[in-house]
Amino acid sequence: MELTTIGIIILSIMIIVTLLIGMVLRRVVPTNMVHIVQSSNTTTPYGRGKAKGNTYYEWPSWVPFIGVSVTTFPESIFQVSLTNYEAYDTARLPFIVDITAFFRVDSAETAAQRVSSFNELHSQLQEVLQGSVRRILATNYLEDIMKERSKLGDEFTKEVQTNIAEWGVLPVKMIEFMDLRDSSKGNVIADIMAKEQSRIEKESRTTVAENRKEAELKEIDAK
Repeated sequence: MELTTIGIIILSIMIIVTLLIGMVLRRVVPTNMVHIVQSSNTTTPYGRGKAKGNTYYEWPSWVPFIGVSVTTFPESIFQVSLTNYEAYDTARLPFIVDITAFFRVDSAETAAQRVSSFNELHSQLQEVLQGSVRRILATNYLEDIMKERSKLGDEFTKEVQTNIAEWGVLPVKMIEFMDLRDSSKGNVIADIMAKEQSRIEKESRTTVAENRKEAELKEIDAK
């Protein structure tokens, strides 16, 4: 009788421990995320709409046979930015630029083969963006950069997309110039804007003078 009681107690304890472990290790993937679970033999994505569903057990990687490692990625659009980035045009004129790009993970399984975390993916995308911006800006004159932001944004997008084609990540819209301003090394942009303002004022004065002259001639003809 005592052995039976002890057995029941041990079984109850084992059930409770199993339930507690299940509660601690069970993962439910949020609707806007994908979890890539890597075991010793397989790589399985979990999340909304995935074949294996959106729940799994995250056994520590050191546990033999059943241990796993997990990489998480967002399914929503995320932003990668360059802020206060010091660039140079083809004449080596310095200026500061802020640029923003938006991406989405198209294949989390592919991305997980390239990086070990989303933070690492974000950092690598920032480096790719920085390299493309540096190369394209360095092949254009600053005045052209100021006038053709949309065209250059399209060039940035195409080059970045080519560089990350095998990463499982896609840009979702054209890369945007958020701001373009002088660096502490000079006032090049201010000078260009002053020159442009001067040109506009000159054309305005010329147009006003021509209009006045035409009006005077018409008045003379009328008299």
